[in-house]
Amino acid sequence: MACDPIGENDRRKNQFFKIRLWNNMAQMIAYFAFQRGNGQVFDYIDMNCGGIPEGEFEQVIDLSAPHQFLSMYTQVAEKRFAFAVTELLKMNGGYIDALSDFCRRTGRELNADEVDDAEKAFELMKSFVLDGMPCDETKEVVSVDERKIEWKKLTDTHAEAWNKAGGDLSVYYRLQKDFVDGLLEKSHITLHTENYETFWLERE
Repeated sequence: MACDPIGENDRRKNQFFKIRLWNNMAQMIAYFAFQRGNGQVFDYIDMNCGGIPEGEFEQVIDLSAPHQFLSMYTQVAEKRFAFAVTELLKMNGGYIDALSDFCRRTGRELNADEVDDAEKAFELMKSFVLDGMPCDETKEVVSVDERKIEWKKLTDTHAEAWNKAGGDLSVYYRLQKDFVDGLLEKSHITLHTENYETFWLERE
């Protein structure tokens, strides 16, 4: 599906930012696993997921085919995060609390602006959470007011990576919540879900 060309360069750069963010989180999680004795973790992730070159947007993304390259690296980042988390939890399931703290702290340290309503919080969340490509229809908003916005998941862009990693998709959604709650902490807005199909952001 072709993306709308209006504002496309900004969307591409935001997508690249999200790819970098979630790949960097995966790298830090993998390094924690390495420090705890998993000496093969980086080789294992590279072998199963591929890598993302260092460099700025224009250095990494082939501007003659930006959509294809961004789509490829989006999948790589999704897989690297899933594999890093899953490998760490295979070492010790008790590390889930450390992962939750890490994701919440990462969201908080992004120092996002405070927002004054749920719809703005939703847009802010989308600008930081990797969820397919910008042109993918992954969510359908079903209700919105100042305090709360609710949406249905149309497609799950994370399941393939977590299945390949042999991980538990519910772990991803726990960590996504931790990240988003940290991101929106200043706004006193939190993320909720029902059966990982219905989601809502609500002001406390």
